[in-house]
Amino acid sequence: MEMTKRILLVAAAMAACACQKTKESQVTVVSGETEQTVSEIHRLPLYDHTDSVRMGSHLYAYSIHREACDSLPVVVDENGLRYADNLYILRITRSGQPFFKRTFTKAQFAGKLTGNFRTQGILDGFRFVSAREGRLLFAVCVSQPESDMSAPFLLTIGGDGSYSITQDNVMDVEEDLSEDGV
Repeated sequence: MEMTKRILLVAAAMAACACQKTKESQVTVVSGETEQTVSEIHRLPLYDHTDSVRMGSHLYAYSIHREACDSLPVVVDENGLRYADNLYILRITRSGQPFFKRTFTKAQFAGKLTGNFRTQGILDGFRFVSAREGRLLFAVCVSQPESDMSAPFLLTIGGDGSYSITQDNVMDVEEDLSEDGV
């Protein structure tokens, strides 16, 4: 009998804990086919990509690292879902020597963002496009999470290590490059 009381007491304690956890995440939003809790913060997974490209007599090796950053403001979409914004670290060596290293956040693109992208967008895309005319081109994207709404940019790294950011007005960078014959 004493053992039965203990088992019931442990079961009741577990049920109480389960109820408390359920109360913390009671509010859910059904978005498409998935159900998500409003109180949780959604994060993109870590991402690392390394590759190289030859331009002229130099071999440029680059690495792109993405991580969700808790020190950046949380982005809340129109459904109340919360997303961690990301930072990207771009490292480039030229012929084995350090050439370029910079951390990018949405802040570097904020002056060029329109509409809800400043408040509801996250930095979520960063990829190498091409090496031409002494410059390295990277496509960068600020998007509204879980949507096809995005603000595309081109990041150009000059031969002297300087960089510039311009809006990408072409829908597909690769198509634009193939039209130029590159």
